[in-house]
This record gives sequence, structure tokens and C-alpha cells, in this order.
Amino acid sequence: MKPKATVRIASRASKLAKVQACMFGTELAQHNPHLNIEYVPVSTTGDRTGLQSNLPPSKKDEFIREIEEFLLDGLVDLAIHSMKDVPTTSSEELVVHSVLARADPRDVLVGTASPFHLESNAIVGTASPRRKALLKFRLKLNNVVSVRGNVDTRLDKIDSGDYDAILLAAAGLHRLNLHHKIGCYLDPSSFIPASCQGTLAVEFRADNSWISSLVAPVCHPRVEVATRSERALVSALQADCNSPIGVYCEDVGDEYILHTIVLNSAGTEVFELRHRGRDPHRLAAKATENLIAMDVEQLLRP
Repeated sequence: MKPKATVRIASRASKLAKVQACMFGTELAQHNPHLNIEYVPVSTTGDRTGLQSNLPPSKKDEFIREIEEFLLDGLVDLAIHSMKDVPTTSSEELVVHSVLARADPRDVLVGTASPFHLESNAIVGTASPRRKALLKFRLKLNNVVSVRGNVDTRLDKIDSGDYDAILLAAAGLHRLNLHHKIGCYLDPSSFIPASCQGTLAVEFRADNSWISSLVAPVCHPRVEVATRSERALVSALQADCNSPIGVYCEDVGDEYILHTIVLNSAGTEVFELRHRGRDPHRLAAKATENLIAMDVEQLLRP
């Protein structure tokens, strides 16, 4: 009997990252039952030294870069990431696609059943500059402090009473079967998520046609085109995960609605746009054009 071909799937070694890799691997195996799936959790420098608890958001892509080295060195065949963590610029030797259906893109509050139950001086935790600015702008919350670490670490901060509430992504809690921890969901048309929130990314070598053919059936064209439009806007503004920008390309059937918000870090100045149409790429281009005309750079300056 001919031995099964093996596909080596890399991810970070965190609980959530491994769950996401297994989600993809299970779907891949359903389309390709002849495959042997091997999971390769990569313990990055930050993971090993505990830096994930205090790395600034601008350094998050360092975790991705180390996994990319495994791909470039041929130690693994592909990698699974949260798409929102993947830089919009990467090596020409690698390609990135969205895979599987998009999970719930919303932000959620843990620790309260409603944002309106929080006093203005409530201690609310998040590491995201976007979430910090939106909390100040939308909810007039002034005591927003940084909280880092993996999901369990952040949830412990609520249980210990260190925070009145924390913000997390719904997708991560759902994937970890922690949806019961969610106090309330925030409307993505007003509390606009990070670019590609809820979307998984597969990354592999551009010259690996075999992996490309295996991955194709688990890609969703409408998710892919929405993902690319969100990433194109962020890239055109020369922004990154340290920028207070929300971008959400909402699929409404035969059209898309592109929700965009750019804030200053204090949440006192805001540009907010909505564009609707059939072509997400045109929507992203139009949003970018309008933002640049509005001198969006003034909000993005440190």
C-alpha cells in the first residue's frame, strides 16, 4: 500500500493557535482523506520567554516572522494564523489566503452584560489601540488600561477583580468554547472590528503548487475578496496593528458594505465612512481615496 502523503501544519503553540490549526487540518482532511496531517506547534521566542504578556502590538508580527522562517526553510508545508495578525507586507516567496468561513467578527465585553452598565471610571482592559480609542469615543470610558497575555490570562484578570470588564474577539472565545464568558456583543457597524477579525489565514511557499492545490477547496471566494479589500485599505494607509483603525467588509448577500473608522489615540477625533457595492476592491479604493482627501494622516501620526 502506498504511504499517505504528509502535510505539516505550523502554528503558534498557544491553545487558541493550536485549535485553529486543527480546525483547518480537519477541513483539509475531509477534502483530502489520503493525507496524513502533522501539526507542528512553533514555540516562538516571545512564547518561550513570556513576552506575549507585554509585547506592544507593533511587535506582534514577530511571532509570524519566526513561523515564516520554518516555511522558508522547508521545515513545514504551511502555517495557520489569525489573519488580523498577519502583516500586509510579506516575503515574495510566500503567499497568504483566507481559509474556512469567517467566524463572528465582533468584539465582545467580558465582565458586564452591557456597556451601559459600566460607570465612566470603570477599569476596562484591552491591549488594542483601536479598542482603546473606540471605548473612549463610543462609550466615553476614560479608565482604559492595557491587559496582555493569552485568553486565559486575560479572563483571570476579570475573575480576580483586577478589571471591571475586558474586550476580546468573539471568534477566539467561540473557538475555545468559552462563549459562556461573553457578557455582550458590540455592534460591528459602530464598534468596527480590526481588519480581518474572525478570519483564518493559511500561508505557504509561492512555489509549492501541490500545497496550493490542496488548499484551494477550503478557501471561500467571498471571504477571500472581503479579506483582501480590508487588507488593501490598511496597507494603502501604511497602517498596522498599532494603528487605531477599524475595517469591516460586511457580506450582505449580493453586495458588501465596507465599514471604516480611523481615530486618534485619544478617541477625540474620528473619520468614519461606509461604502456599499458589489466590488470590495473598489469599495476599499474609494474609502482610501476619501480618507486621504480628508487628511487621515493627521490622526495616524504618533
